[in-house]
Parts: sequence; structure tokens; C-alpha cells
Amino acid sequence: KAEDASIAKSSFLANMSHELRTPLNVILGFSQVMYRDVNVTAKQRETLKIINQSGEHLLSLINDVLEVTKIEAGKTNLTIDSFDLHYLLESLAKMLSLKAESKGIQLIFERSPDVPLYVRSDGVKVRQVLINLLNNAIKFTFEGTVKLTTTVTKTNGEELKLNFEIEDTGVGIKPTEIDLLFEPFVQTESGNSSQQGTGLGLSIGRKFARLMGGDITVTSQAGLGSTFTFTLPATSVT
Repeated sequence: KAEDASIAKSSFLANMSHELRTPLNVILGFSQVMYRDVNVTAKQRETLKIINQSGEHLLSLINDVLEVTKIEAGKTNLTIDSFDLHYLLESLAKMLSLKAESKGIQLIFERSPDVPLYVRSDGVKVRQVLINLLNNAIKFTFEGTVKLTTTVTKTNGEELKLNFEIEDTGVGIKPTEIDLLFEPFVQTESGNSSQQGTGLGLSIGRKFARLMGGDITVTSQAGLGSTFTFTLPATSVT
């Protein structure tokens, strides 16, 4: 009965999230059109900017809830295909460099020479997990560096294990909070202080990693930064 109730809850939340997204996208669309109107005053444009930013934030929260309910309801599928891993990493570096620079921190990407150019896995989910981990690292780092190191371990023939290590010099995580870090809707003390997000990002990331046959682990010390390791089985494509 408990399992049936959990599935029913997940299905309800998934459907409700879709219903919420539709009117919200309309609000965002009209606010963007109004923002570009030449007759809008500077004060009105500032108000529209706040509306748009708040709407985008709400949409990201709804998307997180939708994603976790899809996972719980068993509706998340893998799309395995070949993709350019080097390009994926380079695009992430370009996308996140401005965010890091605006905080005065250094974003470093390193890749061992034996990391293959093309691999087979779910490229969309790999990208999503890495974006989440890197965004978190940047968000909770106020000076120093955020570094992504990509290495590979050969397992058998074309089969291999990709290792993504995200190391930061941020606020770190208390030992008492590490065990709760990947629980849905749970945020650390620093996460609550930032007043951003739902506490779902790491939970979704680990679920995606495990769905792909990998995992996410963390080592951290309060005040001295954190290291998240995302491991993933993949196939090298020649």
C-alpha cells in the first residue's frame, strides 16, 4: 500500500508540474515581450526584469520536482548514443567561465591524454550531472578555484570507466551533513543560507549517475572545500 501510495504521489506531482509549467511559460513569454517594448519606461523594465528572474527561478524549481518525480515513478529512461566528450567538456568550460569570473574565482578544466574523444553513454544526463556539480561548486566557493579533472580507467577492451573529479576551495560540508547530502529536499546549512534551489540537484544527480551504472561520492571538510567524484561506465568509440 505504501509503494502504491508513493507511485500515486509521484504521478500526481509529475502531472501537476506539467500543469504549472504551462501558465508559467506564458507569463515568462509575455514578460519578455513587454521588456523589449520601446514604450516601456526604465522603472517598468526593472520590474519586468524582476518578474522574469523570479519566474525563471520558479521554473527551475518546478523542473527539479518534475525530474525527481519522474525518477521515482520509474519514467526516466536512458538514451545511449555516441557523443563527443571533449566538446562537451569544452562547452561546459565556456558556459561556466563567466559565472566563475564574476565571483573572482578560477575555473580549471584538466583532462588526461587517454580520455577518448567519442564515448557511448547518455550524453544529455552526463552533461546535466556535471553542470549541477560545477554550479554547486561555484556557488559555494568565494575565493580560490573550482577544478574539474577528467580521467579514464580501462576495464575490458573498449569498455572503460570515466572519472570526473570536481574539487573546490569553498565553504565545505560538515561531517554531520554529508550523509544527508543526497536526500531529496535536504539542504546543508550553507545551502539554506544561500536561499537558492530546492535541495534536489544532488539527489537527481546521484540517481542519474546510478541509473547509468555509475555513482557520485563526496569528501569534504567544513571551511576547506569539497571534492565530488562522478564515476561512469562507458564505451570508447573509435
